[in-house]
Amino acid sequence: YDSLFKINRLSNVMGAEIWGLDLSKIDDTNIFQIIKKTFFANHLLVIKEQTLSPDQLLSFSKTFGELDIHVKDEFHHKNHPEILVLSNKLDSKKKPVGFEDAGRYWHTDMSYTKIPPMASILYALEIPTQGGDTLFCNMQNAYDNLTQAQKSYFENLKGIHSYEASFTGLTSANKYRTQLTEKQKNSLNEVEHPIIRTHNFSNQKSIYANPGFTKKIKGLDIEKSNKILSEIFEHSLNEKNIFVHRWNKNDLVMWDNSNLLHHATKYNKNEIRHMLRTTIKGTVPK
Repeated sequence: YDSLFKINRLSNVMGAEIWGLDLSKIDDTNIFQIIKKTFFANHLLVIKEQTLSPDQLLSFSKTFGELDIHVKDEFHHKNHPEILVLSNKLDSKKKPVGFEDAGRYWHTDMSYTKIPPMASILYALEIPTQGGDTLFCNMQNAYDNLTQAQKSYFENLKGIHSYEASFTGLTSANKYRTQLTEKQKNSLNEVEHPIIRTHNFSNQKSIYANPGFTKKIKGLDIEKSNKILSEIFEHSLNEKNIFVHRWNKNDLVMWDNSNLLHHATKYNKNEIRHMLRTTIKGTVPK
């Protein structure tokens, strides 16, 4: 397959990119196996220069598993509820067509659900000339760099995750957030996940806590809980664990929610940033 496409390593922290592959035309299971293997080995995969219809995006996404549906149903693609539109475009009635302020804080997608998605795929149709980058943080690295004592202590802790925490949490980016309707709130509960999680495919351990949705540590008073979470985030969000993806139009980017956090950066609102996202169902964090 080497003559067909090229795979490059993106950085020492994480990531690979693929050039010369047209996802709309692949029907070879061997190529999908190579894509999957590259993805799980690197946590982050950027597939360059894609031209995909929503149907083609869905069909590629489904090769990884069943798709999840985001709680913000007003921003679903009009023909495909599995696609979440991230956009600052307005329709003819001046209403937003997409979720504009999504993810301006460190988080892992939908960790506030009982069964968080395994991976997310984001496909860039229009991008601003600058800003609007996505930062990724490798939480497997962060785990590996803990002391043995920290590993043993964190091993027994559970975090409480909640969508509401992104409005009220330690690091929330609140004043810009789109609020939830009562119906959306009712579909969400707080959930518990282990602070140290073992990856389903690689069996590697990583820290599974994030400033966006991890509200507190179960069984600890709020002061102790905040202190430990702050220590975890300070340790994890070190530049040696972080990679910055600067978008190009037609990039398709996939990341592993089990061991990466991500964070969207600001951009000039007079320019358009329009993207389509799918999420692949995962398993209960163990």
